[in-house]
Amino acid sequence: MSVQKTRKTSIDMTVGNPIRLMVLFAIPMWIGGVFQLMYNMVDTIVVGRFVSTDALAAIGATSSTTAFILFLGNGVTNTLSVIVAQAEGAKQAEKLKKVVAHAAYLVVAAGIFLGLVSSLIARPLMQLLGTDPLIIDDSVTYIRIVSGLTIAQMCYNGSAAILRAIGDSKTPLYFLIFSSLLNIVLDLAFVLGLGAGVAGVAWATILSQLLSGILCITYMLRKYERLRPNKAAWKYDPALMGEFLRIGLPLVVQSVTLNIGMFVITAVINSFGKDVMAAYTIGSRVEHLATVTFSNIAFSFSVFSGQNFGAHQYERIRSGYFRGSALIVALTLLSTAVMMVFARPLALLFMDEPQELVLTEAVKLIRIEASMYILLGTIWGINSVLRGMGAVKITLISSIVELASKIGLSLLLPIFWGTVGVWLAAPIGWGLGIIPTLGFFLWWAKDPENRCIWLKKKKEEPVRT
Repeated sequence: MSVQKTRKTSIDMTVGNPIRLMVLFAIPMWIGGVFQLMYNMVDTIVVGRFVSTDALAAIGATSSTTAFILFLGNGVTNTLSVIVAQAEGAKQAEKLKKVVAHAAYLVVAAGIFLGLVSSLIARPLMQLLGTDPLIIDDSVTYIRIVSGLTIAQMCYNGSAAILRAIGDSKTPLYFLIFSSLLNIVLDLAFVLGLGAGVAGVAWATILSQLLSGILCITYMLRKYERLRPNKAAWKYDPALMGEFLRIGLPLVVQSVTLNIGMFVITAVINSFGKDVMAAYTIGSRVEHLATVTFSNIAFSFSVFSGQNFGAHQYERIRSGYFRGSALIVALTLLSTAVMMVFARPLALLFMDEPQELVLTEAVKLIRIEASMYILLGTIWGINSVLRGMGAVKITLISSIVELASKIGLSLLLPIFWGTVGVWLAAPIGWGLGIIPTLGFFLWWAKDPENRCIWLKKKKEEPVRT
């Protein structure tokens, strides 16, 4: 069967071969992931090679904080993806307009709130996490710029989430490529040309995100009439906002719980000194490179399941997940093999004058996490398909299990194994977090028409044409 498309550029996930659809949808996201990696890697390489190892450690020390703010914002944008995908599958054109209008309210409000909070807590939080005094000022500066102006990234992420939810993964790619290339130019201009150091890297990130976000929103509203809010769509709708809250609050809490674990791990890493923190920064960047091979297939499950859930094609969700998960397993094994062989040369990319302790710890981290990528791919895939269906409470339970595991293990294992214990905490957490969501999905998959109260309610709703 040929791949079906609607409005030429958006893929209809409700008809056609599920694997082919998800791969075609994921290909632009794969390419975008490569550019996003280039975006992040250039930041790290420019700082590591042209500023200092201390500056590299300063950015690494902010990773849990900036990720925390980013993931809170993603809780909002991921909510948009779920609601839009289900409305697209059900062909609810008027609802799509309302969702876009209300998304604007949410993004502006959340962006301003998160920006103010992150600016206020930057220094107290860095002190609480035990950040080395030699790097704390740069860390605070980086947070106040990148997280303080997080609304720039939310503008792009929100519009990209809406476009992907209707099956258009190409348009976000074009603007991500533009943002990535602009970020590289600005990195070099601010750091090498102006000598702005860590602050220069932060401003390069924000300016490139802001411009790409504005352009993406403008294109989206011009290209897709069904996403362009009319006057009625801007009228506040309590029922729609209630749907945002029902899906969004568990996603936001899920982000909070996962990042609490990252705060604890960051504090533990800080206790080993700035060289180990620099190693963590390098290892994290290499992990992003390795996981791009399977992450986007896993994340495409959310759009696939959302559209088919809106169309009431529950059996298609079940069969599509099992077929797609086999592909994820194969890709995770490939990534594992590559990282085991090339961990050291990849880590060296980020270092001008290699320091043995930093290099050794970075290679340890890369190989330990790579050995368990199959767990990471599995938890991403199963949680994505459940989020698309709106089963966000069970994914929250998964996150709580993962959180408790990461906190407990990151505190306990280093007593016996030092930094190896820290590097093991997250992968073991992935494995334990899979248990509730995979168990729930397998239970639901035995009788997808009748096995959830929330599913029965959705089933009673008419599909509008």
